Amino acid sequence: MRASQLLQRALYAALTGDAALRSRAVEVFDGPPPDSRPPYLTIGIDQVRPWRWKDGGGHEHRFQVGAWDKRSEAMPLKVLMADVERVVLSMPRRFEGMRIVTLTLVSAQTRPNPKAWIQGVLEFRALCVMEN
Repeated sequence: MRASQLLQRALYAALTGDAALRSRAVEVFDGPPPDSRPPYLTIGIDQVRPWRWKDGGGHEHRFQVGAWDKRSEAMPLKVLMADVERVVLSMPRRFEGMRIVTLTLVSAQTRPNPKAWIQGVLEFRALCVMEN
Protein backbone atom coordinates (compact mmCIF):
# COMPACT_ATOMS: atom_id res chain seq x y z
CA MET A 1 0.00 0.00 0.00
CA ARG A 2 3.02 2.30 0.20
CA ALA A 3 2.91 2.68 -3.60
CA SER A 4 -0.74 3.71 -3.38
CA GLN A 5 0.08 6.34 -0.76
CA LEU A 6 2.96 7.74 -2.81
CA LEU A 7 0.87 7.88 -5.97
CA GLN A 8 -1.99 9.64 -4.18
CA ARG A 9 0.38 12.23 -2.67
CA ALA A 10 1.86 12.91 -6.11
CA LEU A 11 -1.61 13.15 -7.63
CA TYR A 12 -2.78 15.58 -4.94
CA ALA A 13 0.35 17.72 -5.36
CA ALA A 14 -0.09 17.84 -9.13
CA LEU A 15 -3.78 18.82 -8.94
CA THR A 16 -3.36 21.43 -6.19
CA GLY A 17 -0.23 22.83 -7.83
CA ASP A 18 -1.79 23.49 -11.23
CA ALA A 19 -2.16 27.20 -11.99
CA ALA A 20 -5.24 26.80 -14.21
CA LEU A 21 -7.15 24.88 -11.54
CA ARG A 22 -6.04 27.31 -8.81
CA SER A 23 -7.12 30.32 -10.89
CA ARG A 24 -10.66 28.88 -11.00
CA ALA A 25 -10.58 28.18 -7.23
CA VAL A 26 -11.05 24.44 -7.75
CA GLU A 27 -10.43 22.65 -4.45
CA VAL A 28 -9.15 19.07 -4.25
CA PHE A 29 -10.38 16.63 -1.61
CA ASP A 30 -9.44 13.12 -0.53
CA GLY A 31 -12.98 11.80 -0.65
CA PRO A 32 -16.37 13.53 -0.72
CA PRO A 33 -16.35 16.84 1.18
CA PRO A 34 -19.31 17.35 3.51
CA ASP A 35 -20.06 21.03 2.86
CA SER A 36 -18.13 22.14 -0.20
CA ARG A 37 -19.55 23.96 -3.15
CA PRO A 38 -18.65 22.99 -6.70
CA PRO A 39 -16.53 23.17 -8.68
CA TYR A 40 -14.24 20.77 -6.84
CA LEU A 41 -12.30 17.55 -7.39
CA THR A 42 -12.23 14.36 -5.35
CA ILE A 43 -9.55 11.71 -5.40
CA GLY A 44 -11.56 8.54 -5.47
CA ILE A 45 -11.25 4.80 -5.79
CA ASP A 46 -7.77 3.30 -6.15
CA GLN A 47 -7.59 -0.38 -7.06
CA VAL A 48 -4.09 -1.83 -6.69
CA ARG A 49 -2.94 -5.13 -8.18
CA PRO A 50 0.48 -6.77 -8.26
CA TRP A 51 2.20 -6.41 -11.62
CA ARG A 52 4.94 -8.93 -12.32
CA TRP A 53 7.42 -9.71 -15.04
CA LYS A 54 10.40 -12.06 -15.33
CA ASP A 55 12.93 -9.86 -13.51
CA GLY A 56 10.78 -7.95 -11.07
CA GLY A 57 7.45 -6.46 -10.24
CA GLY A 58 5.45 -3.46 -9.26
CA HIS A 59 1.83 -2.42 -9.00
CA GLU A 60 -0.97 -1.60 -11.39
CA HIS A 61 -3.16 1.23 -10.10
CA ARG A 62 -6.63 2.02 -11.42
CA PHE A 63 -7.61 5.31 -9.82
CA GLN A 64 -10.38 7.84 -10.27
CA VAL A 65 -10.65 11.58 -10.03
CA GLY A 66 -14.17 12.96 -9.63
CA ALA A 67 -15.05 16.43 -10.91
CA TRP A 68 -18.15 18.26 -9.72
CA ASP A 69 -19.89 21.37 -11.05
CA LYS A 70 -23.07 23.07 -9.89
CA ARG A 71 -24.25 23.95 -13.38
CA SER A 72 -26.47 21.57 -15.28
CA GLU A 73 -24.64 22.07 -18.59
CA ALA A 74 -21.95 19.53 -19.40
CA MET A 75 -19.51 21.81 -21.26
CA PRO A 76 -18.02 23.66 -18.23
CA LEU A 77 -17.50 20.31 -16.53
CA LYS A 78 -15.83 18.88 -19.64
CA VAL A 79 -13.43 21.83 -19.65
CA LEU A 80 -12.57 21.04 -16.01
CA MET A 81 -12.16 17.35 -16.86
CA ALA A 82 -9.81 18.22 -19.73
CA ASP A 83 -7.66 20.17 -17.26
CA VAL A 84 -7.62 17.19 -14.89
CA GLU A 85 -6.58 14.88 -17.73
CA ARG A 86 -3.79 17.28 -18.74
CA VAL A 87 -2.50 17.60 -15.17
CA VAL A 88 -2.60 13.88 -14.38
CA LEU A 89 -0.97 12.77 -17.63
CA SER A 90 1.82 15.34 -17.19
CA MET A 91 2.62 14.35 -13.58
CA PRO A 92 6.29 13.71 -12.81
CA ARG A 93 7.16 10.08 -13.47
CA ARG A 94 9.61 9.77 -10.56
CA PHE A 95 8.99 10.75 -6.95
CA GLU A 96 9.84 9.53 -3.45
CA GLY A 97 11.48 6.31 -4.61
CA MET A 98 8.73 5.32 -7.04
CA ARG A 99 8.60 5.43 -10.83
CA ILE A 100 5.51 5.53 -13.03
CA VAL A 101 6.24 3.32 -16.04
CA THR A 102 3.01 4.11 -17.90
CA LEU A 103 0.08 6.40 -17.15
CA THR A 104 -3.03 6.49 -19.34
CA LEU A 105 -6.62 7.68 -19.28
CA VAL A 106 -8.89 4.61 -19.32
CA SER A 107 -12.31 6.28 -19.39
CA ALA A 108 -14.21 9.47 -18.68
CA GLN A 109 -17.90 10.00 -18.16
CA THR A 110 -20.34 12.69 -17.08
CA ARG A 111 -23.62 12.13 -15.29
CA PRO A 112 -26.29 14.19 -13.56
CA ASN A 113 -26.53 14.21 -9.79
CA PRO A 114 -29.72 14.41 -7.65
CA LYS A 115 -28.62 17.83 -6.29
CA ALA A 116 -28.94 19.25 -9.85
CA TRP A 117 -25.17 19.21 -10.10
CA ILE A 118 -23.24 17.37 -12.74
CA GLN A 119 -20.44 14.91 -11.99
CA GLY A 120 -17.55 13.74 -14.13
CA VAL A 121 -15.40 10.72 -13.39
CA LEU A 122 -12.01 10.13 -14.97
CA GLU A 123 -10.36 6.73 -14.54
CA PHE A 124 -6.62 6.33 -15.04
CA ARG A 125 -4.26 3.36 -15.14
CA ALA A 126 -0.70 3.61 -13.85
CA LEU A 127 1.98 0.91 -13.79
CA CYS A 128 4.47 1.72 -11.03
CA VAL A 129 7.67 0.28 -9.62
CA MET A 130 9.48 1.07 -6.41
CA GLU A 131 13.09 2.09 -7.03
CA ASN A 132 14.51 1.54 -3.56
